[in-house]
Amino acid sequence: MHYRHAYHAGNFADVFKHTVLCGLLAALSKKDKPWCYLETHAGAGAYDLGSAAALATGEAAGGIQRLAKLADAPAALATYLRIVAEANPQGGSRHYPGSPAFAQALKRPGDRLILCESVEDVAASLRAQLPGAELHLRDGYTAFSLLPPPEKRGLVLIDPAFERRDEYEAMIDFVVAAQPRFAGGVYALWYPIKNRHEVSRFRRRVAKASNKPVLDAWLETGAELAGQMVGCGLAIINPPFGLEAELLPSLKVLQLWLADGPQALGGLNWLKTEAECASAR
Repeated sequence: MHYRHAYHAGNFADVFKHTVLCGLLAALSKKDKPWCYLETHAGAGAYDLGSAAALATGEAAGGIQRLAKLADAPAALATYLRIVAEANPQGGSRHYPGSPAFAQALKRPGDRLILCESVEDVAASLRAQLPGAELHLRDGYTAFSLLPPPEKRGLVLIDPAFERRDEYEAMIDFVVAAQPRFAGGVYALWYPIKNRHEVSRFRRRVAKASNKPVLDAWLETGAELAGQMVGCGLAIINPPFGLEAELLPSLKVLQLWLADGPQALGGLNWLKTEAECASAR
């Protein structure tokens, strides 16, 4: 059975991922030059948190719904909350945007969206919701063939469902194939935190595979590690200048508001620095 994000939409991982996405696109937009946003596993453009699927898990209660009373949020998180609010003009957060919708909301004239989705009915829903985007019905791991974009700058979001046993390896292979084509691009690789050994190995492999600096953004809720996802991260290759300062205040707020235990943590770490890249040349 294909993974259906409708069961998990609006959970803590979505809040984290989409807040970081807002920070990334805001950083790219500081320059007047247009950017291209390529998402390898786009999913649907929006989700109904009142649907049977969403209510069956109730995961949004530990995510977006916890932020209902949050005020004076830092920049990236404030942008995230604004886009959710715009999708819900009657209030609340029942209509939750998917990653492509966040990118669409932050797109300027001249910017462009390329979305890949391999499931036909999901792609049809996405096409109806975001008619201006360039949509490809294909395996997202083949999307490196769409690079480089004419804009010569942009963000590639690699956010798979982790249905495959070799998902980490597939993500690394994608980076190895994509970077020579689009060396100036920013790449964000989403990963779940369930098995700490696997996560540590993945982080090391991303750093080794990349010829650009790698900034790791991550969040752990403090819930007990019992084979379930208790956190997630985004390994960001070639992060835009100033992203670290832009994101850290928002991650610290999320660490407090999304905590499920006293050991909740969130932060940023360099997996590969500019100095390390220079020494390898």
